[in-house]
Amino acid sequence: MQRTGIARRLFILLMVAAMLVPMAVLAQSGSATAKGFGGEVEVKLVVADGVITELTAAGDDETPGVGTMALEQLPDKILASNSLDVDLVAGASVTSKAVLEAAAAALEAAGIVEGDLVKKESAQDDQPAKAVPAFDNPDVIVVGAGFAGVNAAIEAAQQGARVYLFEQNTAIGGSVRFAGGTSSAAGAKMQKDAGVEDSPENFAQDILRMGGGTNIPELTKTHTEHAAAAIDWLDELGVDFGDRQPKMSGSYDAFNVPREYRAQGGVKFIEAVAPLLNQQVEDGQVSLMLETRVDGLVIEDGAVKGVILYDAEKTQYRAPAVILATGGYGHNEELINRYNFAHVLTMSPPFCTGDGFVFAEQAGAAFRNMDYLPAYPGGVPVDGFDVSCTAVVSGLPSVVWVDKNGKRIVNEFDGLDSQRKQAYADAPENLVFMLLTEEVKTAAERPLLKVGGGFSGKPDEGWDYFGQLAADENCVFKGDTLEEAAQKAGVDAKGLEETLKAYNLAVEAGEDKDFGRPAESMTKLENGPFYLVKTYPYVMLTKGGPVMNSQAQVINQAGEPIPGLYQCGELVGGANIGGSANIGGLANTICVVWGKIAGSNAAEYALKTK
Repeated sequence: MQRTGIARRLFILLMVAAMLVPMAVLAQSGSATAKGFGGEVEVKLVVADGVITELTAAGDDETPGVGTMALEQLPDKILASNSLDVDLVAGASVTSKAVLEAAAAALEAAGIVEGDLVKKESAQDDQPAKAVPAFDNPDVIVVGAGFAGVNAAIEAAQQGARVYLFEQNTAIGGSVRFAGGTSSAAGAKMQKDAGVEDSPENFAQDILRMGGGTNIPELTKTHTEHAAAAIDWLDELGVDFGDRQPKMSGSYDAFNVPREYRAQGGVKFIEAVAPLLNQQVEDGQVSLMLETRVDGLVIEDGAVKGVILYDAEKTQYRAPAVILATGGYGHNEELINRYNFAHVLTMSPPFCTGDGFVFAEQAGAAFRNMDYLPAYPGGVPVDGFDVSCTAVVSGLPSVVWVDKNGKRIVNEFDGLDSQRKQAYADAPENLVFMLLTEEVKTAAERPLLKVGGGFSGKPDEGWDYFGQLAADENCVFKGDTLEEAAQKAGVDAKGLEETLKAYNLAVEAGEDKDFGRPAESMTKLENGPFYLVKTYPYVMLTKGGPVMNSQAQVINQAGEPIPGLYQCGELVGGANIGGSANIGGLANTICVVWGKIAGSNAAEYALKTK
């Protein structure tokens, strides 16, 4: 009897346990990927009882210190609110969107409907607090804590000025985190150690040769005279320049002597100078305010007296000198359309919105070389303004480039970088179409398209994406006849027929008289199917800017310095220093040379004015 009672109680307990099991929902997991700025972003998550309990985001190809911040910060935001309805990470919108897209797909893979998640209010502590200056009455205000702005703030502080440094993103660095690690100078220690004879005068003459005389000689002279000291300074700070051998340009038109120096990415530059900035912050000379955007300048009687913040109160901070270090306008489609291209894509960071150009214009600045923007060829506009797919633009046999009128425009195989860029600039509406046949496609040793952001794109193995776009008639237009492909693409069929006839005759003759393309890179394009691939130019850096003098003072339209206003970095306009050419390593070096010049002169002016 006793055993029977025990057995009965055990049975009841087991039944109760069995009844409780269905009440506890088992955790469900899912993972998915989405295309980020540099490559694939993967999100893994676990959901239980309508609550996301675990979420991780990873992407090996995202930009260190920019895209990686989205990978680090967004999971915490999603977990805190148990929702995908969260703000993007400032300055890393492409990666942020990829994280949210992958997270949504991961929920779906786990069998979870996003609307069934138990929503939670985000804690106030999760929101960034409004930046508060560490001290009052600054001498110098620097707008933008990219590479140039950081150098300007350090230099001004070292000259005795107290500095406010405003940055709209969540970290310093700006565009240099996306940049290659190339710099250039004549007479740097590395160049001398390699036995290369060079001089600032030779560098300036080289710029004149390549740039066509559109540079401002005073600025070119100042830059070439200070560049070597800038590179030596980075070298002394411990930047790893690899084999330390000066190089000829690998991507742009060549120098007359080797004077490029290459680090492993621009992020190495900001990492080298960050400790100097941190020391100035600790010493109370610099107040760094992140996630703080400037909306305008305080201008009185033609002089710049401070800045206005982008907040509800329109907070003003005043100082005798303001340095604009806001970067270019490469992510402002309206400004690019205004100054440069009718059709365009971008791989500029999303914070390059041209604020400094607007501020300088409000202050009455003169501008120069705004019409010059050597955008990269081959952006395929499959999805929005940001580059997500590019075409191979050199070394691909038998592909022919034409404009919307069907006219051939350049040596497609091995023309100069500057020639390919100019072809896009000159093409009507900046539209360029790449013509090939199924036979060319089948014989090609590599695919035409790269999927991903610009230079970091991955080859489209097997032409799969190409075929998908052709089926969707999204930028790739296929026709059994040349006329059919032309009609689908919006290219003048008659002009294209005449161009192809001339091209095929050149193949027969074994000589490309029009553009000088090597005969061995050309084969007849006779039999369909034909393909036309629509491409736009895409922007990385902008090249025009407000006029300044050798003290980095912004100049007004009467040719006079605007009191209290200085500038440095991409904003100054690389063409104003380097002319109408891509000068290897110029942009990164400008950030040091002109950051230091702006910081030093702004500090001197401010301390005399007070």
